[in-house]
Amino acid sequence: MKERQAAGKIQTVLGIIDADSLGVTTTHEHLLSDMSGWFVEPRQATERRLAHEPVTLNNLWWVRSHTTMNADNIKLTDERLAIKEVLSFKCEGGNSIVELSSVGLGRDPSGLARISRATGLNIIMGSGYYIGTSHPVALATMSEREIAEEIIKDITVGVGDTGIRAGIIGEIGCSMPLEEGERKVLRASAIAQQSTGAAINIHPSPSDDLVLEIIQILRDAGGDLSRTIISHIGLWILGRDTCHRIADAGCYLEYDRFSTTAEVYPPYFLRGRHLKPLSEIQKINDIAELIAEGYLNQILVAQDICFKHCLMSYGGCGYGHLLRDVVPVMRASGITGEQIQTLLVENPKRVLQFCPARQ
Repeated sequence: MKERQAAGKIQTVLGIIDADSLGVTTTHEHLLSDMSGWFVEPRQATERRLAHEPVTLNNLWWVRSHTTMNADNIKLTDERLAIKEVLSFKCEGGNSIVELSSVGLGRDPSGLARISRATGLNIIMGSGYYIGTSHPVALATMSEREIAEEIIKDITVGVGDTGIRAGIIGEIGCSMPLEEGERKVLRASAIAQQSTGAAINIHPSPSDDLVLEIIQILRDAGGDLSRTIISHIGLWILGRDTCHRIADAGCYLEYDRFSTTAEVYPPYFLRGRHLKPLSEIQKINDIAELIAEGYLNQILVAQDICFKHCLMSYGGCGYGHLLRDVVPVMRASGITGEQIQTLLVENPKRVLQFCPARQ
């Protein structure tokens, strides 16, 4: 991928497209992924039985409340099912999907290319490394430059020997506390961004202070914050002042995890901190308030489907939920059609375009 070919364009798993061809876009999804690193073995004998059963209607009541305690629920590995499911997004008017299953999440370039051909959807694939617990052992001895060169190759040449190129850096995973390997990957991602002109998507640490530290790490390493997306706004309850500081730094605020039936989850606890996610109505209200405060051009929306129970085949809302169900509520909440067009079309088009490399 030469700079003159990529600047102002968007790179999908099937090649370069014009930015105007992107259309309605969800900026954070998983079509083929394996989140086995998140699996938590229950302590009780009866729940251990449920933990190793395939997801069915008979155990869905338990799976929805124990999302990472069912080994089958955290794997999306059926290509034919992915094709069937993602067509609900297309049928509702969707055009493009950013698939962020980076290294550590079972990234499958060839599978994504086949899904794109079968559905006619544009799929933009991610590059880089997920959270520290999913890092390969070899990463500990790699330098920042070596990690950056791997990401650059994914974008300019292709992943492995597939010839299928990534179009975004991410989802780059961060934990709490922020691990040294994650800091190294953040710095490497900023270096790769300078060399490729690609956007970065961050899975942030669930802490106001650490989110701001992540942004500072990227800034110090030469990252372009105006092309940096902070995911999971509303999953971790960040202060409104923190959201303002993220946006004022130039980053995009991504409200995702729609379609994950968050209302039925028990509260999340991480290292003693209560991390109950916002409901969908609360997210929509937050988006409306941020628009009123002047941040319309820095907001993205997505679903971040990564569990079986979110799929229509397993009783979930599916990939079409954002357009079928969420957008009408946005309109009813006072978000205008023009503003929704900005959220779903103009903002993704702006951030996903490659900019000229800086080195």
